Formats: sequence, C-alpha cells, structure tokens
Amino acid sequence: MSILLFVIRAPSVVLLTLLTGLFLLIAAPITLFWVGPRIVCRRWAMSMWGRSVLWVCGERLEIVGQIPPSPYFLVCNHVSTADIFVLAAATGGRFVGKAELGSWPLVGRIISGIGTILIDRSRRTAVGEVNRVISEAMGNGENILLFLEGGIYPGDRLHPFQPSLLQPAVSLERPVHYALLHYTSPAGAAPPTETITWPSDRSALRHFWGLFGLWRCRARLTISEHPIWAPDRKQLAQDLRDAMEPLFEPLA
Repeated sequence: MSILLFVIRAPSVVLLTLLTGLFLLIAAPITLFWVGPRIVCRRWAMSMWGRSVLWVCGERLEIVGQIPPSPYFLVCNHVSTADIFVLAAATGGRFVGKAELGSWPLVGRIISGIGTILIDRSRRTAVGEVNRVISEAMGNGENILLFLEGGIYPGDRLHPFQPSLLQPAVSLERPVHYALLHYTSPAGAAPPTETITWPSDRSALRHFWGLFGLWRCRARLTISEHPIWAPDRKQLAQDLRDAMEPLFEPLA
C-alpha cells in the first residue's frame, strides 16, 4: 500500500506545485502594478495549494485558536516538509526558507517563483539582505512565516531559536504571533517520528517515502492568542521560546 500511495502522491504534489507556479506566472502581468491584488492572489494560490496537497496526502488539519488578521508575522516549530503544506493551507503566507530549496530540481524554481524568501546563511550579507526583503513585504501587507529553529528537527523538543530574522518585526514594531505543530498517526500506523519527521540522518527519499506512504495522519496547528513584541531581537526570541515551551508536545 505504501508503494502505491507514494507512486500516486509524489507526482501529484509535484503537479499541484507546478500548476500553482503556472497560475502565479499567468497572473503576474495582470497584477504587476497593483501590490494589493498581487498579494491577495498569491495568498489565495498558496492556501489552495496547501489544502490540495494535504488532501492528496491524506492529512487532516485541526486548527486550535484563530488565524491572526492580516498582515502578521508568524513563527512556528519545524519538524517536517509537511509543515509547509499545513501553514500554506492555513495562512497562505510567504515563507522564509533556506537557499537550498531553490536548487531542488524543477520544484525549486517554483518555490522561488511563488514568493518564498530564500536565505543563504553561508554569505555574510545574506541576513541583512533577507531582512530588507522581509521588511518590504511586511510593509506591503504580506503575512510572513518563519521557522525560528533554522532547520527541520525530530520533534523531540524545541531547538535553539535563531533571532536574526526577527529584526524586521523589531524595527517595524510589529508583534510576532507564534504557533506549534503536532502530528498524530491513526491506530496501527507507524508513528510520526518514523514517517513525518525528517531527522538529519534520514535521506530525502526516505523522508518523502514515509510522508507520502502514510495512509492517514492528523496535523494540529495551535495558534497563540496574544502576539509578543520586544525591542531587542534576542529578547524577542527568548520571550517567544518561553511562551511556546508550555504548549509544545513532543512527537511520539
């Protein structure tokens, strides 16, 4: 069954991603000189892409709390590629991700084309450049989505936060909302730690094999009621971590 699901779902997700990129490419000339409609169009396309991918992958999404009114800056823990599908479906926001995503065959070009803000941390000037892009996007009314841990982790705990990309929120005096993701598998299925998470010792093929081969799973997105702001990015990162720790539930 896992083989059949993978064979069906992997190409379906790629196709949905390509169609989303094609839609935004066609819509680009129409919204070229209108920032507001362009943002609304991209937000709608991202949300529809996320919902479609979740449906194809058999993931059921439960949202605890309320999605903040746009525009907002939202941070979240990061345990899987599935996090992107969930947050896209729930918010239609604009992600900040590693530059390596843009180098993925075929899909990487689409990831860049749909507005993902990519950062190459190997370059000393990268953080400043990305923060300028984030600030401009926030000023235009975009919803910004950031994984503060700076990478994908096993879901055993919250890993150290990277405060550098919080600077735009500090400079613009925007409060930061926070959310936590948790996954559960149905009775009799392999646990999320074996199928959904992406530990550093797990290959990309094995990760996607587990993710797309799981018959059903449930994602729970818990969103904060009250955003947090601090005049210093390191303090802001610490305050966010202190608020998220009591809500965090390790994956089984």
